Amino acid sequence: MADLERLSSGKVSAPDLMAEPTLNDWLHGVRMVSCLEGTVEGHPEHSDDHEIQTGELFAVFQDDGEVFVRTFDGWYRLGSARKAAEQ
Repeated sequence: MADLERLSSGKVSAPDLMAEPTLNDWLHGVRMVSCLEGTVEGHPEHSDDHEIQTGELFAVFQDDGEVFVRTFDGWYRLGSARKAAEQ
């Protein structure tokens, strides 16, 4: 996957990813593969605050105080995590 190659070679930065959808109120979900669940903002196929479960989680990237994840579906910028009591 080209994104993972770019990430491992250091050719990804926060400004490159700021336009990606934001996953808020997220938690680490479990299915047959690792994924995340949460409400999404700025997604081209889902309305804001729509609850989603991402595809397989491949990588976590931190830069300029921002955290991004690369999933099977694409990049997400992580917003706030879901509080443990809400899981």
